[in-house]
Amino acid sequence: MRLPSFVGQRPETSSLRERILSQRVYPTEVLRKIVRKIDAPAAWQAIPTEDQRHFVLTSFTLGCVSILAAFFPICGFPVSITGLLLGLYGRQATPLKTTSAWAIVLSLIGLLLTCINTLVILSIYFQNYL
Repeated sequence: MRLPSFVGQRPETSSLRERILSQRVYPTEVLRKIVRKIDAPAAWQAIPTEDQRHFVLTSFTLGCVSILAAFFPICGFPVSITGLLLGLYGRQATPLKTTSAWAIVLSLIGLLLTCINTLVILSIYFQNYL
């Protein structure tokens, strides 16, 4: 029967398995490579700051609002262009690339709808009043 080791005392004998587990030494190189590949993505990803999150969230919100603002061309152009520019800048500056890509797509849809709405309004105006 083995007695527990106290502070300052070293166990007299330990098995190879216990030494491997205590030192976190992996028995084969293959296992070591697998563990490195599993742990590697977390180390490579940069954690976005709070300001970057707010920046990308603002561009995403402007992209959503630009679709609704497309019915009012005076509001639609500035909102969609601002959302597009913020989304493009956010795609380069932050690790939140997926959200920035969605902001760009939504802003482009809002800009396209604003252009279509403006053309329809101008064609109706020129047909009726000129």
